[in-house]
Amino acid sequence: MKLPFRYRRRHQSTVIKVVLGVALVGCAIASIPDTQRNLERLSQVRDRAAAISTEQELKKLDAEKVAAEAETADMRLMKGCSTFLVSASNTAKFGNVYPGGKVVNPATGLSLAPGSVVCDNQGGTAVMADIGGSGIAMTDIAITQDFQLVRKAMDLHGINPQAGDGRVGGANARLQH
Repeated sequence: MKLPFRYRRRHQSTVIKVVLGVALVGCAIASIPDTQRNLERLSQVRDRAAAISTEQELKKLDAEKVAAEAETADMRLMKGCSTFLVSASNTAKFGNVYPGGKVVNPATGLSLAPGSVVCDNQGGTAVMADIGGSGIAMTDIAITQDFQLVRKAMDLHGINPQAGDGRVGGANARLQH
């Protein structure tokens, strides 16, 4: 069915607009799945970026914590950490600082007093504290990377940095298992 010429001429622009509108709506409907996929990808990228940002913040906080701990350990060593740990099983070897570790004076067999600072030959330091029913143990662990400072503290108290020499009396204390 052909429309009369007058009618076609008068409404030609409207017909073109309607055809273009229908075509655009058709294209929009056809692209909905792609749009959804793109939104999902964008959401995944945003989530990954947030995770990376969180990870970077955690690394920064860890680095700040390590730096603060190193400063604490340095102060303990500079103030004269006179109690270095030897192994419970072999007094010719040094022991290491660890949370909850118990330390005794080998001469008396008694725990070190709360507030005592203990150190190891690897830069670890701890404060002895009464932790309730478990007795007195190492807490507030701090580690330095300044090994010259560790060696200086050991030399100050006549401790051979190569191996624990079993000395007590302000020099070495034994880990207790």
